[in-house]
Parts: sequence; C-alpha cells; structure tokens
Amino acid sequence: MTEAANGAAAAASRGAASGEVPAAALRWVCGLLDECAIPFQLTGDVAAAAYGAARPVRSLELFIAAEHVPALLRGAEEHVVDYPWRRRDDAWDRVALSLSHEGVTVDVCIVEAARFREAATGEWRDAHIDLASSETLTVGDVEAPVMPRGQLLDQKRRLDREVDRQDLRHLAREDP
Repeated sequence: MTEAANGAAAAASRGAASGEVPAAALRWVCGLLDECAIPFQLTGDVAAAAYGAARPVRSLELFIAAEHVPALLRGAEEHVVDYPWRRRDDAWDRVALSLSHEGVTVDVCIVEAARFREAATGEWRDAHIDLASSETLTVGDVEAPVMPRGQLLDQKRRLDREVDRQDLRHLAREDP
C-alpha cells in the first residue's frame, strides 16, 4: 500500500490496513458508480480486507441492482470484459458481468440473482444482499459501502472454503 493509503486506513475507525487492495481500480469503479448514481455494495475479498483480513486482494467483487446494469454498461463501455450472464460454480450461482481496469478484474454481480451453496448441507441459499444495509468503510484510501460484517462472516462460515476459513481465523482475532 502507498503511504497515503496507509494513513487513510489508519485514520479510519476500520479499514483495509492489513490486506492490500488494488487501489486504482477501486477508486475508478467507486467513482464510476457514484457518477452514474448506482448504489452498490463491496463484498468478498475486498470486504474482508475492509474489516482487516490480511491477504492481498487481486480482484474486486460488488453487487448492484439489475435495474442499474444498462447505466453501468454505458458508463464502463470500454472496460467491459464479459457482458452479464449466469455464472455457476461450486460455491456461487449468480448473474454477473466483468470489467477490467489497469489489469484488475471487477466482477459486478446482480443482487436479485445471487445464491450461494452452503457447504454443510449442499443447499443453495439466497444471498440476501441488501444494499441499504451497507457499512461505509475506508478501503485503502476510498470510502465505500461494504457488506455488513455480520453478514460477511455468516456467509464465509456457510461457504466454508479454505479462503473463507483463512479470513474467519484472521477476522476472529480482529473482533472488538
């Protein structure tokens, strides 16, 4: 992280002081979404970093409502790598599009179509992403809406992948 980003993170009550984030891509996508008046919520690795997870973040993941996809596509036209389509893997079933900025992938997922597989039962669960419940945190040197800590921890417990267990171990040490 840059010295300025470290200072901003230290000044914040909570922030990505331990995990490095791709700052230029984060500033770009947050600025674009704000400029287009698109509400969003940072999730996944970058949200874990915002709460203090120590591993570096190599890509960004966020959620928006489906109604805002056309405006985002217009605003990010030159950065679109993959147009919206349903993506399903062992852990997630969601509609998403991918953007790229300076080599960093930004996955934009649709709130209304997001489900994850609970590891313990194998059942698909609605992700229940509520953009209005976001917590505004300093991530690197950017203030942005982030998935609430309790929801992020619950989701990571239910997904139970190695990366989730790693984040949970680190974030458990960070609990107030």
